[in-house]
Amino acid sequence: MGLRDAPTRYMLGRSERTWHSPATVRNRFDQLAKQIGKEALGPSGATVAHDEISPETQHADLRHEPDPAREAERARLGLLGRIAAVLCLIEIYGHAPDGEEFRACLAKHIAFWQQRARKVRVHRRRQEKPQRSPGAFVEPFLWIITAGVPTALLTKLKLTSARDWPAGVYFFGEDVLRVGIVVASELPRDRSTLLVRLMAAGPLLRQAIEDLGRLPADAHERAVAEQILLNLHHALGKKPSRTPEEQEFIVTMHNTWEKARELGRAEGRDEGRNEGRNEGRAEARAETRAGAVLTVLRVRGIAVPDAARERILAQRDPGQLERWLEKAAVAASLDEVLDEPS
Repeated sequence: MGLRDAPTRYMLGRSERTWHSPATVRNRFDQLAKQIGKEALGPSGATVAHDEISPETQHADLRHEPDPAREAERARLGLLGRIAAVLCLIEIYGHAPDGEEFRACLAKHIAFWQQRARKVRVHRRRQEKPQRSPGAFVEPFLWIITAGVPTALLTKLKLTSARDWPAGVYFFGEDVLRVGIVVASELPRDRSTLLVRLMAAGPLLRQAIEDLGRLPADAHERAVAEQILLNLHHALGKKPSRTPEEQEFIVTMHNTWEKARELGRAEGRDEGRNEGRNEGRAEARAETRAGAVLTVLRVRGIAVPDAARERILAQRDPGQLERWLEKAAVAASLDEVLDEPS
């Protein structure tokens, strides 16, 4: 399931985020969380972003219905796959939600629960052969993923860390309410939690992007998130003015590519890295930048013919490579990257 399969309509499942301007009706980082979640969970079961819940129109950030036959797909997602092992709604906050936001999530969860229960009852009544046992009703779970620590909620609800789960995971209401809270800033900084930390975004996003870049080029997490991150970087790069959070994201993405281990392990790394080490640090840095240019072009889907590839790998001028790297992040074609102004 590609990014183009993601819904084009996005609205907030809550009134506003405190860490950005209230005037922003559609927050791009909300979209980032939904897109990564949908891309990651889609192969393992039906996943809907911005899911409408009746009776009063409400929207959950994500709804996931796991396919029992796709357990192997969920296992590749680390903590996110474990969260999505049962029918669930997932709400994501780039800050610490307050009591009002928690109640709004809980209201959606209960409405969804009742909606599903009604559908099962109707289905049972309509069955032509009542003696056949209908599928069991699956009670949904609500997961709230938060970048910040909701200290007041944790204290007033008397929540303690969940047993047999990573630090940062809390449960509320047992089987009566079936609510889980994931405080992303408390999670271990390891590969198993990476997709959840990327979705939480907020102040955790920079670290999560750096961790993503340290993974092998063929890592599943990179296949899930790279193109989504690049698309956001491209969109923000076109904005005439940006929020501090958006500017930090652009700088982080740029620095990540600059280090060469990040959004791609530099195609061309094998062709020249050993020679680069022998010829000195300047040579190695040039190879790193050239590889980063190729990687950005690759993950953005821009084809690079052999002649252009050789030209990029042969370039040793750091200023030229820097210009190519900046252009590669926003250009629509290879010509826009390599063509020099007359």
